[in-house]
Amino acid sequence: MIRLNLQKNLEAQDMIRIIMRDKNLSVKGAIDFAINRDMHQNILKAGYASIALDLWGHDDLERKWDILDNPVFDLELDKLRQRLVEDISERQHVDVETAICYFLIFTMDYLGYHI
Repeated sequence: MIRLNLQKNLEAQDMIRIIMRDKNLSVKGAIDFAINRDMHQNILKAGYASIALDLWGHDDLERKWDILDNPVFDLELDKLRQRLVEDISERQHVDVETAICYFLIFTMDYLGYHI
């Protein structure tokens, strides 16, 4: 079980809400959608996850970001997703929350959003 506190991470909240809306998913469903083997490989191959994450939303500075009703929640990942997140966390030298954000930002690209 992972305790996510995204209160100060508006980028992550916004990306989760976009996935929720586009795919008609819950918060957990949106995160599960983002964490998969393809995104894992894309993160590793690209090598610019931290830069991409920092640039989220730069193309429309006036847009109001969509936030979660409850940005603090417990997240239970299946074993595969947990291993994928842990691997990115270790390889990229970031915490679990940031690793999850890397999956989210690459999912934004996959869904056709400008990163």
